Amino acid sequence: MGLDKDLMTNRRSEAPKLELLRKPLPELNFSYSEKQSEVISHSGKNPLIVLGGPGTGKTQTLIAQALAKIDAGIDPNSILILTFGRDRADYLRDEISLRSPKTANEPLARTFHALAFSIVRMATPEDKPDPILFSGSEQDSYIKQMLLTDSADNLSGWPEELKAALPTRGFAKELRDVLLRATERGLYPEKLSEYAKTYSENYWSPIAKFWDRYIKSLVMREEGAADAKERIDPSGLIIAAMLRLQDNPNLLSDLRAKYSVIMVDEFQESDISHRLLLSYLSSEDFTIFADPDSTVGRFRGADPEGLKSYFYTLKEKGADEIFLLENYRSSEAIVELTKSVAMKFRGRNLVRDVTALRKDESPEVSVLRLQSQADEASYIAHAFRSAHLHNGVPWSEMAVIVRSPGPAVAAIRRALFLSGVPTRVDTDVFSLADNPVIKPFLTLAEIALGAIEINTENYPLIEELLFSEIGGADPISLRRIRQELSRNRDESDLRSATELILDAITDPIISIPWENAAPIKRINDLLRRAKTLLRKHPKLSISDLLWEIWSNAENIESEKISKVWRSSALRGGSRGGQADRDLDTMLELFESARRYVERFPNSKPAEYINQIRGEDILGDTITLQGQKAELVAILTVHSAKGREWEIVALAGMQDGIWPNLKARGSLLGSDRLVEALRSQSISRAELDESASQALLEDERRLLHVAVSRAKKSLFITAITREDDEPSRFFEELSELVNGEIDGEPLVTQIPRPLTSSALVATLRRTLISEFSSAPDRELAAALLATLAKENISSANPENWLGYLAPSIDKPLIEPGDSVYVSPSSIQNFTECGLKWFLERNGSRDGDSTAQILGSALHAFAALLHTNPELTPAELKTRLNDSWSLIDMNKGWVKDRELARATDMLEKFFTWHFASDRKLLAVEKEFSVTVGNAIIKGSVDRIEITDSNEIVIVDLKTGKTATSAKDTVDHKQLQAYQLAVIEGAFTELNSNTTSGGAELLFVGNNAKSASVRSQEPIDGEVFKAEVAEVAIGMSGSRFSATINDQCERCPVRKSCPIQSHGRTVVEQ
Repeated sequence: MGLDKDLMTNRRSEAPKLELLRKPLPELNFSYSEKQSEVISHSGKNPLIVLGGPGTGKTQTLIAQALAKIDAGIDPNSILILTFGRDRADYLRDEISLRSPKTANEPLARTFHALAFSIVRMATPEDKPDPILFSGSEQDSYIKQMLLTDSADNLSGWPEELKAALPTRGFAKELRDVLLRATERGLYPEKLSEYAKTYSENYWSPIAKFWDRYIKSLVMREEGAADAKERIDPSGLIIAAMLRLQDNPNLLSDLRAKYSVIMVDEFQESDISHRLLLSYLSSEDFTIFADPDSTVGRFRGADPEGLKSYFYTLKEKGADEIFLLENYRSSEAIVELTKSVAMKFRGRNLVRDVTALRKDESPEVSVLRLQSQADEASYIAHAFRSAHLHNGVPWSEMAVIVRSPGPAVAAIRRALFLSGVPTRVDTDVFSLADNPVIKPFLTLAEIALGAIEINTENYPLIEELLFSEIGGADPISLRRIRQELSRNRDESDLRSATELILDAITDPIISIPWENAAPIKRINDLLRRAKTLLRKHPKLSISDLLWEIWSNAENIESEKISKVWRSSALRGGSRGGQADRDLDTMLELFESARRYVERFPNSKPAEYINQIRGEDILGDTITLQGQKAELVAILTVHSAKGREWEIVALAGMQDGIWPNLKARGSLLGSDRLVEALRSQSISRAELDESASQALLEDERRLLHVAVSRAKKSLFITAITREDDEPSRFFEELSELVNGEIDGEPLVTQIPRPLTSSALVATLRRTLISEFSSAPDRELAAALLATLAKENISSANPENWLGYLAPSIDKPLIEPGDSVYVSPSSIQNFTECGLKWFLERNGSRDGDSTAQILGSALHAFAALLHTNPELTPAELKTRLNDSWSLIDMNKGWVKDRELARATDMLEKFFTWHFASDRKLLAVEKEFSVTVGNAIIKGSVDRIEITDSNEIVIVDLKTGKTATSAKDTVDHKQLQAYQLAVIEGAFTELNSNTTSGGAELLFVGNNAKSASVRSQEPIDGEVFKAEVAEVAIGMSGSRFSATINDQCERCPVRKSCPIQSHGRTVVEQ
């Protein structure tokens, strides 16, 4: 890999030395039924078909059958168990291997694809390139690259109406679906072209051309690569295996002789190619386990509709058939609900008529409507915590199942976390590059490689990096760094504050101490290390680059993030669970990078990042993971297949989500292709109708699987609100469980969370409420005292907001010291003292685009004083040229703001040239002393009238103009007038007579600039007001005041007279 020995030694020395323990296998107290025993003892002289619904013990019966055959003397190496999904194969293999005293040389259980790949490898001659699986994520990325070429050159002959769609992610996904479905069913480009003519599908012909180019380009890539390998499309792997067996009869004969016993689990997930491969490996002792109603992989090519004819063929050849009709998993209520769901399937299936054997004292099936996503999540959190605390149900026996990932997952996870419920979210719902844990590490690698330039266009990415755990910044700290960098630059330095931050990311020396810019320093150090390593090792692999960043990344406490996560994971708890999941994600990244390097040994690091950035699907990472602690699973229904829990919540049963009846592949016709091959329909309308019915059937199968995962309790939830209604599936289940509802359906109210903080809040409310009785108050006080003794800190009055004396009562400024006051702060303090204090001490947001725009327009307006010959056209050109530095938005938002800024400039020009006053100065700084108050500020424009009176003009770019009434007592303008009266501008004009002041609004919706005038003030009266304000500003208490700005106040969430900011005590 180009690394020196010391670096590899360091990596090994940093590896944690932990003892790995396997979770003990549960004791099996299982009495097999008569039918299950019949399966276990089947002679094996004829093939056997075992059909059973969910919970009827199919998998346990398969395991028992395999163990029985081993106990009967059959060599474990002659048993082949096939299934769908690596996790399922691992489970079967472990269950059989650990319960049997005999050992096997090869895995007992494997997936169909693992078997097919083994066949391909065995059939590959030594002088031919080694086969390697072209993963789904790699295929996804490769198709996108070819489509980009097509968007420019149209080598595949796409029709005009599709050309604009070629570079999009959606089009690539639909195209990949067509190629997958066609490959799985043994088609090839020429055949697809024939189908295009037969079914009048105009898009299938260019797809066939693209497919042909795709195949040929892969061949050329293999032949031209220094590490030539035969890359096999996973969708065509099984077909490739069968072709190898056709060409190699000796190998076929060896495999048939080797595997005298074949068993298949979850056979409902099979497609035509799986069944053909089984026919090649045919054995007399051949058992299939299936439940056609529980297919979840139809989107991957599963063909449940074809099972009936396949089983019919097997039975014609003498196969036996056994039905398992006793449900061991679920309570009677859940079994009956599952049967009701199954009754709506098309066709007849004998396995639906099952009997529940489990007898629970208090089974629960609830179908609930809630008002919001937050309420839905809170209800589930309450139900789970209640079951854990009251009934002792382990967290690992609970699950939340959703149809597909989305906002509901985040809301549920957040609610469970806040309720103290440990969770584990299924990672299969994210593509690797989109995972927020991985993103900052990839961004750093891209910057080090030069793939991301550090410029203003990429500032949002840099800011995201600074806000990550690596950077450790927040908006306030970043604003302070921005201000300090701006204050300390040379006068000749014309860079903006944003450019100063960007340059500091890579500069070895900056204008301020590094300790004052720690977030930037951490990023700077990592980039320097990564770039140094790249210079030393030109052939560095992506794995080693990522390791350099990961192993040296530090958090805000200067601790190695890798060690912090590891320590947190070992400590356990909710934070430990999160750290454990984050470490798993990083392992997936390194495993993905390692596999990429193995596939493409001479590839450059940037090529790997480009690939996973372009992926829409998760790469199939094979990552070792430890046994998880007690955690509630949050997962999709596809991931829930084959698993079971005591308590299950089906969340998000919304219209348009579950069922999701949006046609898949409707543009390019992947579903129509499947239906054409299955039903041989000729009419396009028939194909569309058939595909639509199949889609609804698929969604109902997912519901059937989800409902049947619960053993004892099942909660089904949906939101009911104006723009988001429960789905038809929810209504069907609601009617089955709750009966018909007259009138408006009831919305479930959320009970109080079962957390210590919620209990303390209730007790405190009881304690201070005027409506509480004396005994209730005494009980609340006693309970709070008990909780405080048990170290529940929130129950201790010493920790209550509003009940403690202030930590310090010293004044903000010592008596006699000068109080520095700006004209705008006088205005702000007068409106609300608390708002002034909070904003003065860090509660103000960073500079927004609107604020930057205001500063820019002030600068352009000031140019008219130094360059009075400037024309409006010239100023507009300057504004347009510098706009990218002012507004970092893109597209129509940026264009809209530029148009608004241009309009403001035009209004100002019109007003300026129409004014009959003389301009004396712009952006003029001043300082006036009033007692111990020092007023310092800068005025936008100083003008003089014909009668030699000085008028101050304050330029405003906000969208709302101050009323004429409020302008009369506007403190900022009065401060400017006081500066005139006190002689602050006598070097411009010796006159100290104020002619008044004006607010000039150019940002509102008026056609021209709006002027609000203030008459000349009495200087002595205002001096007294300034003195009073200075006393207030230097005090130790600051009062909140209701005013017209409260609605837009940025600190209202900290304001005690606003609903958002009231303390628990006041509620």
